[in-house]
Amino acid sequence: MKKILSIDGGGVRGIIPAMLLAEIEAQTGKPVAELFDLVVGASTGGILALGLVAPDRKIPEQPRYTADQLLGFYLEESHEIFDKTFFYKITRGIFARRYHARALEKALKKYFGHTMLSEALKDVVIPSYEIHGRYTAFFKSRDVHTKKIEKDVLMRDVARAGSAAPTYFVPKKIKAYPDATFIDGGVFANNPAMCAYAEAKEIFPDEDDLLIVSLGTGNPQLTIKFGNFRNWGLLGWARPLWYILMDGSSDVVDYQLRYVLPEREEVKRYYRFQIELLQKGTEKLDDGSEENLNALVELGQQLLDEQREDIRRLCRQLLE
Repeated sequence: MKKILSIDGGGVRGIIPAMLLAEIEAQTGKPVAELFDLVVGASTGGILALGLVAPDRKIPEQPRYTADQLLGFYLEESHEIFDKTFFYKITRGIFARRYHARALEKALKKYFGHTMLSEALKDVVIPSYEIHGRYTAFFKSRDVHTKKIEKDVLMRDVARAGSAAPTYFVPKKIKAYPDATFIDGGVFANNPAMCAYAEAKEIFPDEDDLLIVSLGTGNPQLTIKFGNFRNWGLLGWARPLWYILMDGSSDVVDYQLRYVLPEREEVKRYYRFQIELLQKGTEKLDDGSEENLNALVELGQQLLDEQREDIRRLCRQLLE
């Protein structure tokens, strides 16, 4: 059985899957890079995915970070990445992207340095979208090649390209692709588990049995009242529509995989770990305040408590 990990997008809510992955590593005594054959992540999930398979500088055969250390990425860097500047407070992000990318790129450089995508310890796939040619772009470590993407690039550039959420950060230019400009892969695959399934079928064509572990970042409960949206134009719909597209596509993928990978001989082949009801306020992708980060940690612990039996069952399967 080949084992595949998929991690959703969700900005600072990446705290939730990071905590679950730390628990999996603690229970199994092994790093994620040893437990899974393929890791796929969208947006913030892409940053996690790359961090989990990045090689150590001194011992290249070992991963550079534990999942617990990557949790620190959110707890230590989010406030700077999502710094609401004076300009933002005046415009409220209506007429420009909300944030400068400098803090995000600085954090990615700190965590990934000059590590190349091809150096990944396990196969990793990060979805992105190229806005000039208007095509889906999958950055793959396996051969660093698809129909459009076929050059080796820095992990930090892949992480930035895959997490350039529209209206939040400017799109990413990568020197190796001078005619391309990339944005967040969450625009079409915020839950990349079906992409992971397709990639696994390509990489392991003779493998009849797959185990997919899909980690969500919480299901926002944003209610858009008719009285609010009835007169909205393009500006009014821009950010709410981003949430709608992400959440809707994530639910569809979950629905599909439950049918594609049913239990076989009482062995689970698909796990979906998701907080279904985010607390009010925690649904935001970009709230790096200490109060919100602490609330997300509480939600992560809630998920661990509520899904404890499934987590134990999964860990046993991962060690088989």
